[in-house]
Parts: sequence; structure tokens; C-alpha cells
Amino acid sequence: MPLSVSNVANIFVRMRRHRSKSKTHHIESSSGDEPQTHPTLQGAVSAEKIHLEQDETFVCRDGVDATKLLRAVRGALYQKAQTYGANVLADEQWTCTICGPRHRSDGTFKVHVRYSASAARSDRRDPQRPVALEKARSVPGLMTILSRLE
Repeated sequence: MPLSVSNVANIFVRMRRHRSKSKTHHIESSSGDEPQTHPTLQGAVSAEKIHLEQDETFVCRDGVDATKLLRAVRGALYQKAQTYGANVLADEQWTCTICGPRHRSDGTFKVHVRYSASAARSDRRDPQRPVALEKARSVPGLMTILSRLE
């Protein structure tokens, strides 16, 4: 098949159709059904806790690195916990939903992250990482965050 303008155009059309079909679904992941506390904090957390929740929506292009987005949302929640005098997060639970670029021709992904935890005091340091991070599902590619909505 010689490379004519029409053949090259057909190749691009096929590539675009394949790309749109492969990313039209939602990718959901979560830490699990029950809240979890990091193993290093087991038994070292105060009984007095304040429940906190953080919902954020990101618009990303070219891919989604869910672990980075989870770390960002947990960091914001940790800062909120510090305003209450807490120094650790316990009973953590998160969900991450990635909506593919079905109706967006620019190829962006909308990612909704909900993170909940209890702010508490402890004599141990906070691990500074989300629980069950290995369960986070991503979209391969070099992620660019276009916007962050709280």
C-alpha cells in the first residue's frame, strides 16, 4: 500500500477511533470497604478523633497518575487536621473515579477523589502516604493537571 495523502488520513482516522473506544469507560478504585489505619500507628492513636472529609476534582490531560492525586488530596486533609491540633490521620478511606474523554474532544480526563480520615494525636509520626496505595488504578501517560477544584 503506497503512502498517499488519503491512506495517511485513513490511518489517522482509525487511530482516533481506536483511541476513543479504549478510553470511554470509568475507572474506579478504592482503598476498600472499611477504613484503615497505617500499621505503624496501630494502638498509638488517641481515642479522641475528629472525622474529616475532602472531595476534589482534577482535570488531567494525556494520562492519570492516581497515586500522585491521592497524595495531594491526603496532604490537603492532613493540613486541615493540623489546624485542629492533630498530628496523624487514622481510619483512612478513599475512592478515585477516572472519567475518560468520551464527550471531550480535547482528550482530558476528569478525576474525582474522595478521601476521609479521622484527625488524631499520636506520639508517632504520620506516614505521609495514603493507605492501600497499591489498589489505585491509573491511566498510562505523562499526566498534566489542568485544573484542581475543591
